[in-house]
Amino acid sequence: KYDRQLFTMMFVRQVILTSILAAASVNAFAPVHKHAATRVAFQPATSLRMSDGDFLGGIGKQLGGFFGSKEKEVVEEKPALPDVVIDPDYKLAAIFLGAGVILDLIPYIQLTLGPLVTLLGVLFLVQTFRIRFVFTEKDFELKMGNMEDTGDNIVVGGANKWSYDSFVNYEFFPKGWQDSPQGPILVYFKETQTPSDKWDEGPGERANSEEAIASGAVPGQVHFFPALCNAKQIEAEFERRGCAKL
Repeated sequence: KYDRQLFTMMFVRQVILTSILAAASVNAFAPVHKHAATRVAFQPATSLRMSDGDFLGGIGKQLGGFFGSKEKEVVEEKPALPDVVIDPDYKLAAIFLGAGVILDLIPYIQLTLGPLVTLLGVLFLVQTFRIRFVFTEKDFELKMGNMEDTGDNIVVGGANKWSYDSFVNYEFFPKGWQDSPQGPILVYFKETQTPSDKWDEGPGERANSEEAIASGAVPGQVHFFPALCNAKQIEAEFERRGCAKL
């Protein structure tokens, strides 16, 4: 009986020792894996610490590139053109008033053409005082002398305001007179901002005819106004603002 108890105790002891050794062997290998895992886990941390400079440097390059591109954009960006009010020009009114006075002294003509020319001279004089031609950042406008709106266009309706990118042509009549001392009589321009159903009204019917289009004209709304402003200045602004011309 004693031997059996001793044997049992030795067997239990052996089992415990075996379990301990087995546990020890598992623990012995686990740290290796854990250590390996730890090294693997810590390796990125080491790499992260080593790449902090590269990472921050990359951010710096990106920020530098970002601000650098902004600087280039600012340099390349065209400054906005200032608003310009074209100087009034009284030569046309003076010419018509002078011609009217002379015609009013000629028999028979003084009863027909003379009063008409004189009346036009007076009208041009009043309008030269009253109307201003204005170039804003995006539009060509007709304003009153106090810079108030002139109201709707009397021919086709809508505001007397047209964007530069809607221009398809402009000209002075007689052609080339903007370079002469007396200046032109009429300023002409054509635009596509006005609704197309209005384009054939008035002089637009001829300007948008099949013959005109075949000759190279571009469809659009026609505008004429007397040259009550500095023609050279308005021509320069048309060119400066990129208004199209055939």
